Amino acid sequence: MSAENATENTMQTALPSEQAERAEFETAAYLFNVVEAQITRADTKAGLVIAADSVFATALLLISRGALLALFTPNAAWFERLNALTILIIFGLLLASTLSALIATRPALRAPQADGTLFFFGRIARMEPKHFVASFNLQATDELRQALLTEVHNTSKIAARKFRLMRYSIDCLIGAAGLWIIIQIIYGLTRQ
Repeated sequence: MSAENATENTMQTALPSEQAERAEFETAAYLFNVVEAQITRADTKAGLVIAADSVFATALLLISRGALLALFTPNAAWFERLNALTILIIFGLLLASTLSALIATRPALRAPQADGTLFFFGRIARMEPKHFVASFNLQATDELRQALLTEVHNTSKIAARKFRLMRYSIDCLIGAAGLWIIIQIIYGLTRQ
């Protein structure tokens, strides 16, 4: 076997390995982008829920002016007291919904590990540009892939937390809307 053939065989066996590493790295980067998009979706939902909460609370304030006084009026009818109590509960649900959505949009500025990876913006921001570039360039491909996958995991935890809070927020909003519909039906049936 000639030296030329040996070099070709070595290059052919090295190429698939390099291609596999590159494919793994690209898959990890793609997965990171997918998780980042989920965080963006959660933040968008939070903004929409906050807007819906605000519109609902404003409309409820305008519609129910003076209704809360029925709680303190001794000769108020039972349905007026029920209406006032339900309005208070609805405002409580809207407040819980809004607070959950606001907490969901609150950024995570600390990495779960001591310093985070070189893909964590908090760590990058604390470094000098030259130090970041040097640190990044010193990492082997396997270390970069490991850091990226670690960041995918960390970001997934953030996304899961945001969606859990958004589910709670939306549940509170649905509860408030459901109570409002029920009280409107009761109030409509009992009003003379």
